[in-house]
Amino acid sequence: MAEIRLTEQQRAAVENRGGSLLVSAAAGSGKTKVLVERVFSYLMEEHCHVDDFLIITYTRAAAAELRGKLAAELASRVAQNPGDRHLRQQMFRVYQADIKTVDGFCAQLLRQHVHLLPPVDGRCLTPDFRVLDESEAALLRERALEASLEDFYRAIESGDGEYALLADTLGAGRDDRALARLIPELHGKLQSHPYPEKWLAQAAQGWTDIPEHLADCVYGQTVMADTVRRAEFWAEQLERMVDLMENCPPVLDAYGDRFVEVADCLRSYRQAARSGWDAMAAVQPAFRRVGIVKGEENETAKKTVRTVMEKCKTELKKLTAPYDTTEAEQLDDLRAIAPAMRGLLRLTAFFAQRYQAEKVRRNALDFSDQEHYALTLLANEDGSPTELGEQVSHRYREVMVDEYQDTNEVQNCIFRAASDDGRRLFAVGDVKQSIYRFRLAEPGIFLEKYRTFADADGAAEGQPRRMVLSRNFRSRREVLDVTNFVFGAILSEEMGEMDYTDQEKLYFGAEYYAPAERDVEFHLVSVEDAEEERFDRAQAEARFVARRIRALLNEGFPVQGEDGRLRPVTPEDIVILMRSPSSRLPAFCTALERENIPCDGGESEDFFAAMEVAVLLSLLEVVDNPRQDVPLIAVLRSPLVGMTPDRLAQIRALQPDGDYYEALCRDDAPDSAAFLSLLEELRTASREMAADQLLWYIYDRCHAAAVFGAMEDGEVRLARLRALYDYARRMVQSGKTGLFDFIVYLRSLLEKGDAPEISTAASASGVRIMSVHRSKGLEFPVVVLADLNRMFSRQDMNQPVLVHPQLGAGAERVDTARHIRYDTISKSALALTMERESKAEEMRILYVALTRAKEKLILVDAMKHGEKHLRELTALSGVPVQPEAVSSAKCPGDWLLLPLLHTTAAGALHQFAGLWPQELDKGPEGLTIHLHHVGGGEAQRETALVPETVRVEDVLPDEAALSFRYRHPAAAVTPSKVTATQLKGRELDQEIAEGTVPRWRELTPEKPRFMQEAQGLSAAERGTAMHLVMQYLDLGAVSGDDVRAQVAALAQRRLLTAEQAASLDIPALVRFLSSPLAERIRRSRQVWREYRFALLVDGGIYDPSTVGEELLLQGVADCVFETERGLVVVDFKTDRVTGPELPQRAETYRPQLAAYAAALEKILEKTVTERILYFFAAGAEISL
Repeated sequence: MAEIRLTEQQRAAVENRGGSLLVSAAAGSGKTKVLVERVFSYLMEEHCHVDDFLIITYTRAAAAELRGKLAAELASRVAQNPGDRHLRQQMFRVYQADIKTVDGFCAQLLRQHVHLLPPVDGRCLTPDFRVLDESEAALLRERALEASLEDFYRAIESGDGEYALLADTLGAGRDDRALARLIPELHGKLQSHPYPEKWLAQAAQGWTDIPEHLADCVYGQTVMADTVRRAEFWAEQLERMVDLMENCPPVLDAYGDRFVEVADCLRSYRQAARSGWDAMAAVQPAFRRVGIVKGEENETAKKTVRTVMEKCKTELKKLTAPYDTTEAEQLDDLRAIAPAMRGLLRLTAFFAQRYQAEKVRRNALDFSDQEHYALTLLANEDGSPTELGEQVSHRYREVMVDEYQDTNEVQNCIFRAASDDGRRLFAVGDVKQSIYRFRLAEPGIFLEKYRTFADADGAAEGQPRRMVLSRNFRSRREVLDVTNFVFGAILSEEMGEMDYTDQEKLYFGAEYYAPAERDVEFHLVSVEDAEEERFDRAQAEARFVARRIRALLNEGFPVQGEDGRLRPVTPEDIVILMRSPSSRLPAFCTALERENIPCDGGESEDFFAAMEVAVLLSLLEVVDNPRQDVPLIAVLRSPLVGMTPDRLAQIRALQPDGDYYEALCRDDAPDSAAFLSLLEELRTASREMAADQLLWYIYDRCHAAAVFGAMEDGEVRLARLRALYDYARRMVQSGKTGLFDFIVYLRSLLEKGDAPEISTAASASGVRIMSVHRSKGLEFPVVVLADLNRMFSRQDMNQPVLVHPQLGAGAERVDTARHIRYDTISKSALALTMERESKAEEMRILYVALTRAKEKLILVDAMKHGEKHLRELTALSGVPVQPEAVSSAKCPGDWLLLPLLHTTAAGALHQFAGLWPQELDKGPEGLTIHLHHVGGGEAQRETALVPETVRVEDVLPDEAALSFRYRHPAAAVTPSKVTATQLKGRELDQEIAEGTVPRWRELTPEKPRFMQEAQGLSAAERGTAMHLVMQYLDLGAVSGDDVRAQVAALAQRRLLTAEQAASLDIPALVRFLSSPLAERIRRSRQVWREYRFALLVDGGIYDPSTVGEELLLQGVADCVFETERGLVVVDFKTDRVTGPELPQRAETYRPQLAAYAAALEKILEKTVTERILYFFAAGAEISL
């Protein structure tokens, strides 16, 4: 038998016995391998059977994969030891083993022992119960909610004061939509609690016993503790700045004593907290007016100090804001909303009872019911096991739980009951990867055990123990070093719920990697609007990412193949991870397509937007009521009927007035008659059939499966039709059987956007774009982590009522007399706690993202106003970063920058911010930090054309009209057509744009013709002549004689006037024809001269205030030629400038060439790689 190589840590986790074992397995540490080997150690050493274990996985797919691995390992060992009878028995038992999700285990337990459950409202579940899916459960919740609200209003009419105040609090007495949303939400959040009814009762009691002082109230304690924590952080920052000022006496004199005063004041908060709320309110930290610091040598220290001071001032406003309200007022607010809160909790309990009774009446459960009922069967409320619980715990040799960090309290109680009060529990997971709190996972369960369990090496017999698997077998060393550096700096128990110590670090274990140079890249993309153009941050970031990926592909970046040898990277090796990619997906897909990079965004077409679903929904609406023009025409035009637009117009012409159905009935053509006959048949059937039966009848009668299945992506279309039928079936099972109810139900789903997403992608091809949550458990050779500047969401904290499993409920107060609402301290306390927990989860999401990369990790943070933000972050940076600085971060990119700015690799960022940390850390090996700029710069503003005043006599002015000011003045003077010349250029562009209104410019009266002849052609006219000759000149000419001969021929053909021919600068033309640029043009694949164009563009290119308006851009490109790399745009200039003036003059033409390039890329669908100005006077070319 081939020996399976395990590390020392893995071997210890496999062999440890004697008590509950918690294994903290870091990312890529081989925890599944450990779990499999632990099972086999029991099989081989203790002769257990594979079905002696309960193995819980997080998903059905994971359960199937684990069962497959066990079966494969068994087959391998049996092949090596065919005489081992015990192993051969396991080959049969492995398919009977309890390897399943917690839902699967609970469902099996209930079907076997459902008779032991107490009745609900006089009814009991039977073993053939069914599990509701979410849409069907939502229908039952809606029904229970309607009944509960009816009782709610009857109680108000009967004088229930608590309910009346609740109605005013959430709906201001006008509607119950907020209440109707809140009750199911509150009920749903409580499903992670083992005993929701007990939680509701305890929370209600808390609103009955309101203490006399906020310091004795959990809400006051939370807010006061947060104040002390933040005050001491800022005191420490100010004291650190004072130490820095010691090296700069002028700054110390101007700022030092002010900083010391505020720091001392902030330190006094801790003492004040011992005296109570009002004592803390008496603390009023504020900066006195600072002195003046002169001298450039003091500028850096001054800027650092001022940055900290301005940030501190902002935080002081937030710090002191809660104390603007006295303790008596805060307590009065709590007492005022207490009746409403008790009413809310009571109403939620009534709703839960109705919902439960409705489910039992239908012999159905939802997913949370399975867990709660299973817990009822296994354990009493005091935690002691029931008789069945003891039997189940004796049934299993050990309960093994994978992904233990994602369990909730109900599941944890079930595992404890099934494992002899936890004594035979083997739990493996990584709390740093717990990212499902929104699904009610509670990482605190794992953390509490991790902190309290003894180390496995020194644990006594029967004592719970823990061990760590820290060796990573997935990623290259550089990826691990950067991950360790970042999280070692930002993760702490105060901000992140755990410390990142040497035990939690990732240690390199992937010795199989071939040697190769690698680095982790951090790219800061600073996006700034220019006066002539506004830049979208998401689009700029998408373009940058696409170009970086293109560079990786072009250079053949080496990654290790399955055979262990290096090979060039392919698009399928690369993934772009984002926190929530849905809103960014179009921009990234477009950017990748422009770089000719295939991509798979995992897109799923909107269910109701799919043609087959839209057609069937329209047909159902017509069957219900045929006098609906839009659905009726949609059905007639669809593949099910197939009428053409001309045919529909003929029918409409029969009766121009009235609804379309009447016109259709007047048409006696065979196709109309056939459809009307079918419609009548379906309308008759709808009166006799339930909605699901009717829909299936329509499928059959209209041959829907054949019609849509034969179209492109037929399998996906058929899947949508099946999903639509499932909706109908579930609705009928919920008690609503009619067609009208089904249509209303579908419309409500459409409005809420609540529909199944059926993937249209057959398989992943190209660069993948996915969310971090989808990537969990996966690994990729190259990971690009983007959208790091996405702000953390505070949406959950903005609800009128907040709920927390430990703190209870908190709410706003509605003052009906003054018609205002504001947060009470209860809501403020819950919001503070929930925000810190939310950020701890976001930190874990960042950890998951960083640990997906096998070989290359690229981090991209695109931000606007980057200079100011970098200064603030630099002032707070450190290694480690202070917890409150981590807490102040607004996005994941801030968490990366806070430690990275404290490294020597961040020199470009320091230069950009104009601020340097006092001390710098070397940082991890293999980290590179890059700065990129998009946009910015100064553009000239021109005065809009002012219309001439018209005098009208003997008419009294309309005062209202005279005082009228149009709301969009920029649009009023913005032309509908512009030329590239108006951005900056020459006259020919304007000549082709008839009717174009130029911007205001100084006008010079035209000279009489006789004066022009005496003085010769003007500079503009000579420039026009040069452009004309360049349009027709043979570029093969090399001598002056050849050029003169061609000019004479052009004049003879009347393409040039005699004056124009005489004005030409022949030596300048010869000099151009001998230039490298002319040679490039001669050798190019294709040349366009005087290329005219016209296309619609955004008005922002003309005036930033008209972004969103469309303009017609017209122009003429002097010369465009194609090279292997792309298009080159050339613009000829006759300006009399030479030498050092050339770059400055060239910059004035940048907008014009940018317009040319953008237009040509759209029209010719090729990339413009160069933009060149050629100045004839200087004989020089300048690239822009």
